[in-house]
Amino acid sequence: MSERGDASVEFLGILVVLVIPVLYIVLAVGQVSAGAMAADAGAREAARILAEDVERQADAEHAVALIAEDFGVGSSPSMSSMCGACGSADGMVEVSVSVRVPLPFLPAWLGGVGVDVSSSASAPVREVVSGG
Repeated sequence: MSERGDASVEFLGILVVLVIPVLYIVLAVGQVSAGAMAADAGAREAARILAEDVERQADAEHAVALIAEDFGVGSSPSMSSMCGACGSADGMVEVSVSVRVPLPFLPAWLGGVGVDVSSSASAPVREVVSGG
């Protein structure tokens, strides 16, 4: 019996068993990393916006949504904010952003399998002086 051609069959077997799952893991880690960066950038930007004016909650939520879209996150983020001692000079705005990052190439009938990623940021409340 000849063993000619067995190497190519073994190579294809190794390709399917090892390389394709490793490639999927790399793609999944990339997606989760993008979600983590989006949550971090969104929390920092929302904290900056709310530090200037605590009433700009809608602007902060819109900025977080735009940042998540820019990073290619396939789901909408949720944001919560808290302002401790906003009326005093040493007030702090604390913002928490969380997003569920869907795993790549998984069908919708699996129920939206994904990884929850969250980040928080804080910024000192600044008094904005009008007219320079």
